Amino acid sequence: MEQSTIAIVILVMTMLLVMNDRIPLAVTSMLAALAMSLTGIQPLGKAYAYFGNTTIVFCGATMIICNGLFETGAIQKVSDLLFRKMAQKSERALVAAISLFTGLITGFTTNSAIAATMVPVARSIAMESHGKVKAKNLLMPVGMMSTIGSPLSLSGAAAVSMAGAMVNEAGGNLGFFSMAPITLILLAVSTLYFATAGYWIMKKSFDFEDPVVELPAVNMKQVPRWKPILNLVVFFLMIAGFISGIWNVAIVSLLCVAVLCLTHCISMKAAIRSCDWNVLIVMAGVTSMANGLDASGAGKVIAHAFLQLMGGSEASLPMMMVAMGLVGWFLSQFMSNTAANAIVIPIALSLGMAMNINVLYFCVPVIIGTAIAITTPLASPTTVIVMQGGFRFKDFVKVGIPLSIILLLIMFLLSPLFFPA
Repeated sequence: MEQSTIAIVILVMTMLLVMNDRIPLAVTSMLAALAMSLTGIQPLGKAYAYFGNTTIVFCGATMIICNGLFETGAIQKVSDLLFRKMAQKSERALVAAISLFTGLITGFTTNSAIAATMVPVARSIAMESHGKVKAKNLLMPVGMMSTIGSPLSLSGAAAVSMAGAMVNEAGGNLGFFSMAPITLILLAVSTLYFATAGYWIMKKSFDFEDPVVELPAVNMKQVPRWKPILNLVVFFLMIAGFISGIWNVAIVSLLCVAVLCLTHCISMKAAIRSCDWNVLIVMAGVTSMANGLDASGAGKVIAHAFLQLMGGSEASLPMMMVAMGLVGWFLSQFMSNTAANAIVIPIALSLGMAMNINVLYFCVPVIIGTAIAITTPLASPTTVIVMQGGFRFKDFVKVGIPLSIILLLIMFLLSPLFFPA
């Protein structure tokens, strides 16, 4: 049996295990990496080589720094300062402000942590407004915007970080803020949607009372006032370091972690606990699998088959780009964004390399497409978190479908402009 055939069998088995969801994604990704090495497709060392690459180290370090923002209460303090006075004036304006804030901040920290932070903030604001503001009208935008904004940078959601690692390992040159222009436009449109049509849909469709049971507040330790301030300063210095390019992103982020640990802003135990090891293992394993697909020639076989399916030599590049984005968007409605990217990104990479074009032409629509999958509560952990607001499945469909259609159209129009073939 040819190596390309073996690699395709491994890919199919991996996809089935991912969709089955009985085996943890981290285990599945490592099994895929091991299978690529044990079958001779790639050297044995490649099964674990990616645990030490720049992107994995950078992602682990940014998890620590961003979790520090959450643990010290920096995010909650900023959100309280911004929104409490606004709650006394206009619910619609508050919905727009919280939507934009959530979308922007989730581009730099774990979206689940942002959603978990904003839920008690929204409930608290609603309770203090004495009926002027309904928590349910704040929580739906929080759940959706905390995934829509994730491609703003490569330090946001785990799915974006993982996809970025795979693309860059294949030579795609996806920068820290490469997707920011498109994401900012999508955030602006989404904010406008929640302030207009989305707000009207929520008011009309949410025909249930706000749950009377109070949501538990985020567990914030009593910390000195200087700690959240220092954490914010270090965070912005990290972003400045990324932009300046003075060192690679791993060195910059590790230096920032060292500053926080040396100043006792975070403890070493907290730093280790902050790392989502499941995500880091998935990133390393899936990147190794993608390398195996390329080394075996399976990527070219898959790309050729997809090319023939789309019309062979007469295939339209824009049509294929749209198809890749829609596949990622559809899969992500029913599985995690991380899993959807793990399935589709290797195919997008193979297709781009086989056609000798910029791989970002196909990969970016997949990454952003999975991020704007918001029409079911299964689409993201953030939508699951805000289910505490009493939402039903149909509520996500009613609010999410119009917004998804708008965002998909904008993405497909803008992506080729920023990432031409």
